[in-house]
Amino acid sequence: MNKLITYGILLILYLGLSKSLSPSEFGIKYVNSKESLSKNIPGSPVSVILTDIHSTGFIIKTYYHKYKVVYGFQSFEELIIRTPRKFMEESKPFLGMSVFRRFKNNGKEDFTPLPPGSIFIGDINFGNWVDINGSKTWKFFRVYRQIPIYLGWRDFKPSFQVYTKIQDALDDGTPYYGSNDEFGLNGSITKEAFPKYFNRQKNEPVDLKKFIKTYLNENFIK
Repeated sequence: MNKLITYGILLILYLGLSKSLSPSEFGIKYVNSKESLSKNIPGSPVSVILTDIHSTGFIIKTYYHKYKVVYGFQSFEELIIRTPRKFMEESKPFLGMSVFRRFKNNGKEDFTPLPPGSIFIGDINFGNWVDINGSKTWKFFRVYRQIPIYLGWRDFKPSFQVYTKIQDALDDGTPYYGSNDEFGLNGSITKEAFPKYFNRQKNEPVDLKKFIKTYLNENFIK
């Protein structure tokens, strides 16, 4: 009888933890690949930045991506999607980077991980090259001065050399993390511009024994 009661408590505990720590999210779309991500992003030109990765649930995990969708001719939007663990793990190295873009002229789509807003660099509709200390540096027109803020550029000022590297990466389909690896999971600009993921990593790990003991005391032990 004691074993039956114990099994019953464990079952209730399992269901309770699963329900309370991995709740169903209504209205959040499920995306299992980068190709299916593009179907949820309208318009062009657009740069889609992976800004956060998060999971909920103690026994049953649910994984989420958060994106900032930066358009060329309007303000940005934020998008949260549910994703399988595999896609989450594949995407993690590219946190803070543009993981999808769609070009306006031909509607071409590209998934090469690049510094955020790479699609706008070199586009004469948005800015021009200026000479700063003998180096050609990209500068947005005044009307688009908010775009670098949306992109989280901070002190990043793309040079013509960076632009060339971006074009090479687009041709090869290989990730480019910036001239000093400023972007991506280990990038200094990423950590400064999109800190939520990194702040969570500093939190103390859950003490499983203490958590279960507290849960039993609060719910089953009189």
